[in-house]
Amino acid sequence: MNKKVLREKYLNLRKNINKENKRKYDNDIFNKVINLEEYKESKLVLIYVSLKYEVDTFKLIEHTLNIAKKVAVPKCEGDNIVFYEIKSLKDLEEGSFRILEPKANKPITDFNNSICIIPGVAFDKQNNRIGYGKGFYDRFLKNYKGIKIGLTYRECICDKIDSDINDIKLDKVIFNGGKL
Repeated sequence: MNKKVLREKYLNLRKNINKENKRKYDNDIFNKVINLEEYKESKLVLIYVSLKYEVDTFKLIEHTLNIAKKVAVPKCEGDNIVFYEIKSLKDLEEGSFRILEPKANKPITDFNNSICIIPGVAFDKQNNRIGYGKGFYDRFLKNYKGIKIGLTYRECICDKIDSDINDIKLDKVIFNGGKL
């Protein structure tokens, strides 16, 4: 199947996860992330701000801020994403694609000792991902040297995604019930 067909399929699957299960799944994923050695050892967490049907990242952002790690979230600037540090969820405002983005200040340029938590529509068992089709994360990850972690629901893991030269494989994928 091509990426467009897979994207539609998994977007629909994700939308059909009932609210109670989603809450349980989000909590399971949250606990898995905060117990990862890479998370514990990092000083900076680059993380997306979740949309309604994505794995919830609000609890993870708050937790990370509360344990005195730096948190940076992406802002769309042209064809790229740029990460900006936030000190609280109040530092966010609606931006591109109706996604909450940081109120711009100074961008993060030093990614030493960081992890990047990445959204996706679907992931495969080899840690490939299908995003939303704009390539923002793949362009960023091309030069990113830190640990790349995807978050998803078990329902959105497939056997194989045909990747191309621009697709960046992740180091880990965390999902309810396990990790790849």
